[in-house]
Amino acid sequence: MNGHIYYGDSLQIMPTLPSESIDLVLTDPPYAIHYKSNRRIVKKKFDHLIGDMPGDWIEQFAAQTFRLLKPDRHLYCFCRHDTYPRFYHAFENAGFKMKRTLIWVKNNHGSGDLKGDYASRDEWIIYAHKGRRLLRGKRKDNILEFPKIFSSKLLHPTQKPVDLLRLLISKSTDRGEVVLDPYAGVLSTAVAAMMEERDFIMIDIEQKFLLDGYGRIVNNEKWDNYKVTIPSELLSK
Repeated sequence: MNGHIYYGDSLQIMPTLPSESIDLVLTDPPYAIHYKSNRRIVKKKFDHLIGDMPGDWIEQFAAQTFRLLKPDRHLYCFCRHDTYPRFYHAFENAGFKMKRTLIWVKNNHGSGDLKGDYASRDEWIIYAHKGRRLLRGKRKDNILEFPKIFSSKLLHPTQKPVDLLRLLISKSTDRGEVVLDPYAGVLSTAVAAMMEERDFIMIDIEQKFLLDGYGRIVNNEKWDNYKVTIPSELLSK
């Protein structure tokens, strides 16, 4: 099995990858909201995410994911209710067939406006096809209930649970196929891909997150089954 980790701007790296070389795009990009987590991690909070604003990258990102996917393949993209329309239309304009919106229901709500708003306990996942591909296994509904990662365990402000990512990978790919995450953070998608025995390509612009993620995959029980390439300049910094 193979894994490739790229350190840099995904909008510069994705155009260098071959067209129709990817079997699944599964990603959690910045939401174009100048996001900064208010949750304290030990004694400090996470900084703003690099490249989040102003969102002028979304259309290019959507076009590149469509180009990279093989025919008859799937895309999953996490998003929020307020920027959902922009992501949705960007994927639609890129050529995707828009399917169902999946709702991830967490066991714990976020913070936000504590007195003036309802507490949010969900995130949305855009699910789309390039062509058409059947889902694997038994049919599931679009409500996905998975516990949120405890704040004390977070390595990234928007880190997603591996079990949720494993489900999406297992429904949309077969063993040995290639999963791409252009906004890979601490490599949760790579961990999930390894557990499901899929090849992976991960890209992120933040050195610290990639190094934390690299530590996770090196310690994964499937590590010995993989040949993983990682930029030397990342490990030397």
